[in-house]
Amino acid sequence: ACRVGSEMGIRDSAKAAVAEAPPPPPQKVPPETFDKALKAYFAGKPRAAAGPLYAWLQATPRTDDNYAWGQYFLARSLIDMGLTHAGATYLARIARERSNPNVLPRALDALKGLTDRPHDEVMIDEQVFGALDLGFLPDETGAYAHYQQGLVDLRVGNERWANTHFSKLPETSAEASRAKFALLVTRLKQVKDPPEQMVKDFLDLSADEKLTREARNEAALAVARLRYEKKDFTGALDAYGKVKLPDLDPGRASLYLEEAWTRYKLGDLRASLGILTTLDAPSFRDEFMPDKYLLRALIFRDLCHYLPAKRAAKELTRRYADSLESVRNREDLSQDARLRRAANAHGNTQRAAKFVALLELEGERLGRYAGSFGDRLFGHLTRLYDLSHAEGVRVYDARLQEAVRQEADTLLRAAEQVRLMEYEVGLKLYERVKKGAQVVAAEEEELLSPAQVAFKFDNEYWNDELKSYRVRIESRCIEETP
Repeated sequence: ACRVGSEMGIRDSAKAAVAEAPPPPPQKVPPETFDKALKAYFAGKPRAAAGPLYAWLQATPRTDDNYAWGQYFLARSLIDMGLTHAGATYLARIARERSNPNVLPRALDALKGLTDRPHDEVMIDEQVFGALDLGFLPDETGAYAHYQQGLVDLRVGNERWANTHFSKLPETSAEASRAKFALLVTRLKQVKDPPEQMVKDFLDLSADEKLTREARNEAALAVARLRYEKKDFTGALDAYGKVKLPDLDPGRASLYLEEAWTRYKLGDLRASLGILTTLDAPSFRDEFMPDKYLLRALIFRDLCHYLPAKRAAKELTRRYADSLESVRNREDLSQDARLRRAANAHGNTQRAAKFVALLELEGERLGRYAGSFGDRLFGHLTRLYDLSHAEGVRVYDARLQEAVRQEADTLLRAAEQVRLMEYEVGLKLYERVKKGAQVVAAEEEELLSPAQVAFKFDNEYWNDELKSYRVRIESRCIEETP
């Protein structure tokens, strides 16, 4: 027994020694390897440059004058091969270490270019641009850093510090316009009754060409929603018209639905019902829109088509039956396919999902370079992507949990309103008509102009026609005589 115990102790000591053993020393690399790798990179062969650059970096002390250049060109080689996250990691190291002032501006410019696509927001936006010493940066990069640091201050609720950064942005820069938009959105969350000046500021931003089309559209949508809340439905409809989408783009389902509600509030029931017909197009059938069925039921109710109203109300509970059951049973809502898809469609959850998808795509792409990279670089990048993917999934799951709760609340509110609608319609169905009552006079249809043509809908959806559907339906309401 003593011998067995001693042997086990020896084995444990051996395992500990192996675990604490230092990593193998870097391979000796000839000094000319760096020059040959650069020659390959500038010859348009990033795959041939990446392996030697990594080997040279492993064998070279960080104090070497060319060390930061080696990191930079390794990053550029990886980005050129479609491994943008790996490249961004090396660029971020240059920004944090700041060992070579000649390389730093180039690295920051390259990082700034990567922010237009899915990226590691913590590593780039917060740890690099959000923590830079801004005194030594070129104007364009410095403006972007000021903008990012202002955003960080806004997120923690310090608007005064954010304004300090935003005030240093050139008035004619795109970052200045984006900063105005971020400030307006933050203030909008803090006020119950937004002033008219806020609406005007959003309206000005919707026409600001320095912003991206997406940002201008968001500003126009903000104007429309604020006017809707103020019951300025005509003004809201005008603001929805300012949203510009690419030609033949089917559009956004949420935009159509909001416009349908606005037209309903204006009393234009047939146009509103036409927009709801648009939302039945194949492009939108997977969209999460419980309010669509509620609005359709309201329109039929207002026109006294009680059976169609009841069917429209029941369609909501039928279509979302599985999701409603999951909510009632207190199941994990992130596993509900419909709620999960809705949560992934916008906001922070969408960005996190896109970044995880990017990591998965680039992780698969990495396998193509296994032979040319060599074991060391390939193993290093494999570990890098595995760790980044695990962290990306953790962030995504955290955001998803909150987002699906919000979507579930939206669904429950719509389902509750539908139940009330069904009860009200049921009462109307059995309401006795008083003697002398007559059908309400039909509204006169607006005649088509010489430049307009009307076609009967045959269940075919064309993207250039989606905004122009109208429904012909007569009111069946009864008007009581005095």
